Amino acid sequence: MAGDKVSFIEIHKVDKSFGKKRVISNLSLEVKKNELLGILGPSGCGKTTLLRLIAGFEVPDRGEIRIDGDCVYSSSNGIFVPPEKRNIGMVFQDLALWPHMTVREHIDFVLGSRNIKSKEKIEEILELVDLKSLSESYPEQLSGGEKQRVAIARALAQEPRVLLLDEPLSNLDQILRKDFKDEITKLRKKFGITTIYVTHNYLELIDIADKIAIMRKGRIIQSGRSKEVYQNPKNNFVRNILGK
Repeated sequence: MAGDKVSFIEIHKVDKSFGKKRVISNLSLEVKKNELLGILGPSGCGKTTLLRLIAGFEVPDRGEIRIDGDCVYSSSNGIFVPPEKRNIGMVFQDLALWPHMTVREHIDFVLGSRNIKSKEKIEEILELVDLKSLSESYPEQLSGGEKQRVAIARALAQEPRVLLLDEPLSNLDQILRKDFKDEITKLRKKFGITTIYVTHNYLELIDIADKIAIMRKGRIIQSGRSKEVYQNPKNNFVRNILGK
């Protein structure tokens, strides 16, 4: 799904270190409204840290981050907007479901109320991700694919302006991987959510990414339309990570 021309997410010269280790280095990136950007790179390249910086779970050392024109971080202006005020949904690699909550309670917790409107919203989300029949189940009673749908439902409950997906297929078998990709495509068409999808496997992005960005050692080394990057890899590193 093609995005608008205006950048929705803007990251400008961001640095992040943990101790003496530089994890993100002078990184700049733009994502257009409604686009799905796939970020591809090996373990330890900084791609998950980048998501956490966008979400506000980590604080950059330097640079600027804007979402839909709003500055959520600026080192020069002393701005840091906390995660709960950024309206960003995130599906974590380990899903981070709460074992003591049912499927319904996961969604209700995010909505933050139990009035009639809240109940209607819960039913709408359960229907959307095909979990109505499992609404009273706990995470330990669910399959891997069902847990994944709960994580998506929880992220969508807040009607986020950005959806961040951190290695979302890592715990799923091949059949469930296809189902999940179909689910993401369906939800993007319905809501038009600007999405960033992090993975180390290019095959996950072939059918769904509008653009891809290749990361290495905390930097973006090539980015562009998926087909263009695949057909014109910048160097051997990009060629190898694309499986060519």
